[in-house]
Amino acid sequence: MYEAHQITFRTLGRAILHGVSLQVMPGAFTAIVGPNGAGKSTLLKVLANEQRPSEGAVSINGQDISSYTPRELAQVRAVLPQATTVQFAFTVEQVVALGRHGRRSSPAEDRAVCEAVMTLTGTLAFRERQYQTLSGGEKQRVQLARVLAQVWDETVYPRYILLDEPTSSLDIAQQQYIFNLARAVCARNIGVMAIVHDLNQAVQYADTLYFLRDGLVTAHGPAGQVFTQRNIEETFRCRVNLYRDPVTGHPYIIPASDPANRFVAVGK
Repeated sequence: MYEAHQITFRTLGRAILHGVSLQVMPGAFTAIVGPNGAGKSTLLKVLANEQRPSEGAVSINGQDISSYTPRELAQVRAVLPQATTVQFAFTVEQVVALGRHGRRSSPAEDRAVCEAVMTLTGTLAFRERQYQTLSGGEKQRVQLARVLAQVWDETVYPRYILLDEPTSSLDIAQQQYIFNLARAVCARNIGVMAIVHDLNQAVQYADTLYFLRDGLVTAHGPAGQVFTQRNIEETFRCRVNLYRDPVTGHPYIIPASDPANRFVAVGK
């Protein structure tokens, strides 16, 4: 399990996170949702060990994250930030192979892993193309393949992937492709945590939802249970109408028309 224990983060005398606790289970998809400025990306950076919390601790599989060496940490968790820049004329295969850096595996094993994750992400067909020539959606799938290559090896311990808005700027088909991939890799005893802006996609794909506002967890639990009109309205401070798909039973929301842009905490 990947855990945040009462995380508080302060910078320039201002608290961004206030006693946030969170659990990412192996083999499950956890989504974090919340308005802009809620502290979502800061929380991800603390979880990834890119920022040290002012208070609290992060643990992975029962071990404090600070006790991992960089190599050990790279083998147990991988991070996909909002944007990744590649300055050199790398091919797709070379970018994916960066995920194998630091692994104690043979070149043959590395090639096999890279081929497996490129096949899964639909990038194998253009493995020899230069990364810079790809579309935005293709680049995102290559970056996801790189992250998967980092933690793909089957181990006795769970591994984890942290995704920061993995579908930003992608069209709806590419968004669905990325989320379906994230769900699929959970079957390899990998826990996936993603910051998600689209609430309807979050409840469709996630096992667990965390609502975050002003650095505080306002609600969390099984996605279908905590995806309520009250939780959404109180977290995002806007009116919504909540419905259920008659075929799948999945809840979904549509913003309510409110010309005065008022907020009232109503609903169930």
